[in-house]
Formats: sequence, structure tokens, C-alpha cells
Amino acid sequence: MVLSAAAAAAFSLGAPLSRLAAPVSAAEVTLWRLGLATLVAYGLARASGVSLVHIRERRTAVLGATLYAHFLLFTLAAQTTTTAHTLALVYGSPALVALGSALILREPPRPMQIVGVLGAVAGIAILVGFEPAASGATLGGDLAAAGSGAALAAYVLAGRYYRGAMPLPAYVFAVYGWAALLALPFAAFSFDPASYDGGRILVLVILGVVPLGMGHTLLNAALRRARATIPNVITTQEVTGGVILGALLYGEIPGPSAVLGALLALAGVITVVVFGRSKPETASGA
Repeated sequence: MVLSAAAAAAFSLGAPLSRLAAPVSAAEVTLWRLGLATLVAYGLARASGVSLVHIRERRTAVLGATLYAHFLLFTLAAQTTTTAHTLALVYGSPALVALGSALILREPPRPMQIVGVLGAVAGIAILVGFEPAASGATLGGDLAAAGSGAALAAYVLAGRYYRGAMPLPAYVFAVYGWAALLALPFAAFSFDPASYDGGRILVLVILGVVPLGMGHTLLNAALRRARATIPNVITTQEVTGGVILGALLYGEIPGPSAVLGALLALAGVITVVVFGRSKPETASGA
């Protein structure tokens, strides 16, 4: 659980710092984040002495495409629908992960864990002020957000499924590397050197190293030790952390409904964790 909580803390920097990266385009931000995360994973792999041969495998290419789709669709959603819709739909992913865990991984969550998942998703919806008729929402943007959540769920389930198939450093290097390669054409098309200065470069480095390079690696490490539902639900607290940082950095003080949503989401997380305790599992994979 510590790994998942650390991942959520790292993820919390993503949204607040991404605002500071403007006017660097979303495509460029995505490339820099994925590219720097690949370097972090490469350093981890070299220090661990593991082979990097898995980057040649089709399955890691597919997973890299899945991770890139998550980031790309999230960016499209953020640009074409409301922030509330984006976050609420993306962080509906725990429900998909719980379903996938039961059908694909044969690791069905317990009844009380399902209650906790639903509570966490509802809490996130309240926290971000989700309203189906909110002004500025678009069908295309909502579909992009839902697609981003589905891609995130697939990425989480794959991290659990392949936990015994390859070492963690080799796995994350291959997946991040493929995602960065796919991000390159879009970023090159929108590149504008005038958007960069020292402060924005520092922000991009932090975004690449901490939320992605460290955060996603911690998430994948957690997935090797616990059923996918638990780490995924814990990392939804990225939204709570982001709200807190938004208050500190931008003076965006959450209202009573946001506090209520955060408490409900936290209660859901605690329920999933408490009722998910079991004997340690041995690693396995395809």
C-alpha cells in the first residue's frame, strides 16, 4: 500500500505543474514527460543489470501505445470538455479495473471492495463537481475522457498480468520507450522553441521524472504485490492531492462539496484496502 500511496503523491504534481508548462503544447509536454520517464527507467534498468531486450516485443509496443493513448486522450478531453467531466470520467477507471480483475485476471474483488470502489468513484465525482449538464462540456470531449479512463484501466490490468513475465525495470523501460516514440511525431509537428525558458524546462523535467518516471514505476511495482483493484483505487487520490496543491499554488480553495467528496473517496479507498488484505501472493505472469 505504501508504493501505491507514494505513486498517488507523485501523480498529484501532474495537473498543477502542467498549467505552469504553458504555452508549451500538450503534445510537446507529453513527449517530454514520456521521454524523461524512459531515461529514468533506463537508469533503473542499467543499475539493476537487467536486459532491455523486452523493448523488441510486440506486447510492450502495444502497452506503450495504450499508455500513450491514455495521455493523448486525457489531453484532448482537457481541451474540449470541462475539467470536472474529464476527471470524473477518467477516474471511473477503478470500476473497469475491478471488472477486468474478475474476468481477465481471475482475481474478483470482494463484495465490500466493490462498495469501496463505487464509493471512491462517487467521491471523485463530487470532489470535482461533476454535473452532466455543465456548461462547456462536449460529447467528443466526454468520449475522449472515457477513452482515457479505459486506456488507464487496460494499462493497470496489463501491469498486473505481466508481473512475472519480465523484470520491473525492463518492463517500464520498454513501455515508456514505445509511448515516447509514438508521441514524437505529434510533438515535432507542434514544436515552438519560443515557448521554452528556464522555468518551463524545469517544470517539464519535474513532470517527466516525478509523476511519470517515479509515479508510474511505483504503480507498476505495487501491481506486482497486490491485486490491481487496490493500487488503482489508491492512486485516484491523485485528484485529492491535486486539489490541495491547487489551493496552495493558485489559491483555489475547495468548497464544502469538494471536502465531502474527498472524504467519501478516502473512505472508499480505506474500504478497498481493509477488505483486500490477504496472505502474500507469489508472482506469476504470462
